[in-house]
Amino acid sequence: MKGSDTIENKYFEERMAQLGITDQWNTIAIQQTDIKNAQKTILVPERIFRPHEKGIEIMVYDLERLFISYTPENARWKKKWSIIRLENPITKEDGSVMKYQMPKGAGSFPFFPPGLVDKFEKKEKIESLFLTEGFFKAFKGYMHGMDIVGLPSITHLMEKTKGSLHPDVLRLINTCNVSRVVWLTDGDCLDISGSLKQSDGKLKDLYRRPANFFNSIQKFKQLLDDYDVDKYFMHIDTENIEGKPKGLDDLLIAFPNRTAEIVADLTSVSKASQYAQRFNITAGGITKVRNYFHLGDVTDFYLFHSDRRKDLKDTEFVWNGTQYKFDEKENRCIVVVPGDSKNYFRVGDYYYKYVMIPNQHKKLERIFVERKKTTIMDDHNKNFIQHIPKYEIFCNVPEHVNYQQTVNNCFNVYSPLDFFPDEEECTAEDCPTIIAFVDHIFGHSKCKAIIEGQQFETTMFEMGLDYLQLLYQQPAEKLPILCLVSKENNTGKSTLGNFLRLMLGANVAIVGNQDLAGDFNSHWATKCVVVLDEAKIDKQHVVEKVKMLSTAKKIMINSKGKAHAEIDCFIKFVMITNNEDNFITVGEEDIRFWVLKIPKLKTDRPNIMDDFIEELPAFLSFLSHRKLATSKQGRMWFHPRLIETEALNKVREGSRYNQEKELRLFLKDVFLDFGIDKLYMTRQDIQKECFKGRLDANYLEKLLKQHLKAEQFWRPDPTNLVDGEPGKKYVTCRYNYPRWEESIDHVTLKKTVKRVEVSGVGRPYVFKREDYLSEDELRMNDLDVEAVFQSAMATAPKPVGNSDDQPDDVPF
Repeated sequence: MKGSDTIENKYFEERMAQLGITDQWNTIAIQQTDIKNAQKTILVPERIFRPHEKGIEIMVYDLERLFISYTPENARWKKKWSIIRLENPITKEDGSVMKYQMPKGAGSFPFFPPGLVDKFEKKEKIESLFLTEGFFKAFKGYMHGMDIVGLPSITHLMEKTKGSLHPDVLRLINTCNVSRVVWLTDGDCLDISGSLKQSDGKLKDLYRRPANFFNSIQKFKQLLDDYDVDKYFMHIDTENIEGKPKGLDDLLIAFPNRTAEIVADLTSVSKASQYAQRFNITAGGITKVRNYFHLGDVTDFYLFHSDRRKDLKDTEFVWNGTQYKFDEKENRCIVVVPGDSKNYFRVGDYYYKYVMIPNQHKKLERIFVERKKTTIMDDHNKNFIQHIPKYEIFCNVPEHVNYQQTVNNCFNVYSPLDFFPDEEECTAEDCPTIIAFVDHIFGHSKCKAIIEGQQFETTMFEMGLDYLQLLYQQPAEKLPILCLVSKENNTGKSTLGNFLRLMLGANVAIVGNQDLAGDFNSHWATKCVVVLDEAKIDKQHVVEKVKMLSTAKKIMINSKGKAHAEIDCFIKFVMITNNEDNFITVGEEDIRFWVLKIPKLKTDRPNIMDDFIEELPAFLSFLSHRKLATSKQGRMWFHPRLIETEALNKVREGSRYNQEKELRLFLKDVFLDFGIDKLYMTRQDIQKECFKGRLDANYLEKLLKQHLKAEQFWRPDPTNLVDGEPGKKYVTCRYNYPRWEESIDHVTLKKTVKRVEVSGVGRPYVFKREDYLSEDELRMNDLDVEAVFQSAMATAPKPVGNSDDQPDDVPF
């Protein structure tokens, strides 16, 4: 429900009365189109503060007297941007309190009381312009003669896209020839958190809150350094004022008969203030402010706050990442646990360190790398080692909602997420950019299937949301291999990979074809999602690896220079390719692939990732409260009929042509690997070794005879003369062919590969080396010693029994 003049709201009435905001005060003249003449605008009085079902709605407008508006993704009409002062503030998991609610993904804006708009229009000189956190504080100051701008929070000083103060604030400074700008905060800016511990029982970092205030002061100065104005930091002197009022509004409410005196005191810089602490930071002064916040020395910080917080005495506390305790004898804080020790851990006999490295998008990612014990001691000291957390072994336990780094004293290689759901329940309207992107990728085509005798119908869009919801809520669930295909560029295919990387953090790996084909897999084997960009897999054994891992329960981690290690596998593959029909070989019976053809984007959105970042907490909240549109109907969740698309059928059709190429590559590899002159294999052997049983027998027979022109083994038949020459008699014979066999020592976990000879009885096809290797390959791959030995030992295949009466099939 929107804000309304007709909503009865006791909280609204009480707050307006407390602040002294009457209907006359609560009015701003806003420019609107004249309904009688669309070419003309008129000024219409509008209420600034309005009752709302959640508290109080505050309308926000610019210096031109126009309501701030925004257009939600895919919406036809613009919405007015407003902020809600919550009657019941939301307490976050970290203990912080959210008092204001803003539209998700629509940016943030400063609040200009009507008096500032008037002065801007008249270009009236302003001596002291105040910036403060909170719209009510700004309005209360304006009511008593202060020129003051309200900001949503101390973190909203900077306009996100331009990295400067909001353009309207800068226009006000320039137009009204402002002499000085003051960053005014509440009197509790020096205070540490209310509780010394987090909700999980861990100690809070007491450095963080005052440091955030100091950082806002530093940022305020930096943003105005290029402007010819004096810069001041002030905070209400709560500790030295009767009744200890915290904010500007509290101070003016507490002393209604002294408001003129208070405003004169705050706006004057020629003498010491009775109501605030003031610092001139125009030409410097930042170091003085930092020392005032007691951020330069832990003992100074402790002594200051322990006098104000008795619960801090005689207890351990965390300051800037390091855990301390005050030593009465030495009169200083002693390190209990070094902060840097959290950057290390030991698993078994090996030490590791977290480091930040830039990825291909120039974003920093946290990984861990091995470090020697002696190196750690050199970098720190001998006693540092004892503070490093220790674990028995690695484990891979995917969890996003209730993540645990340690599981039964095992180090969880699965990573925590970088984003958390909004504390408030959000809808699709709160994350319009992401919802529109999901709609673009998955589309709205209908999907039907008979499930348990009942007709089931949904849309690709709902299934796409299910896919993302399952990734977030049930990361251990097996899901189909999602393939995004399109010959066109600028479709958003790669953007999905980047979005998943944003949503699931370090649990997504973006790899290339060589990464999957190679032996080493430690950089992607533990991930929840593996995105294969520019996918085109020519080798069938890599295709089989992808299919196998998409349903595997375990995976063998192969790191360079280390023993193999087995770990749980939860990989979901996403393939992104410009090849619509031949990026992979898919058989008729393959039901693991969900292939979507992606259309070209209608509009270019170069900053879409910034919008994703803004909306992701709301999207995770939306997923957390959404009901799945589908239920589990197979080992890869979705019923196979639901993910059968025209794009998948096109890949299947293309695969039929690719299978000839695949077979030729297989035969070429055999000749190159083993250096033999001829290869003897039956149709069944080829089905097993090359196609893993994927092809129809009749189709494979056709492929061998009509496309490869391969012949089966035969002997001359003198009883059947053709042009005076003996004809061919296809006979059953004993034969053998080479292959690689892989084995793993279950004690050392070492993998070995050796050549073996597979023997058989049947009617093999005969493949000749020169038919599958180029002249250069023939020259470079002359028969090696092993091949010469094998050729000497193994003559041509020998027929079984009498050639005159060979049966069609001979039992072993």
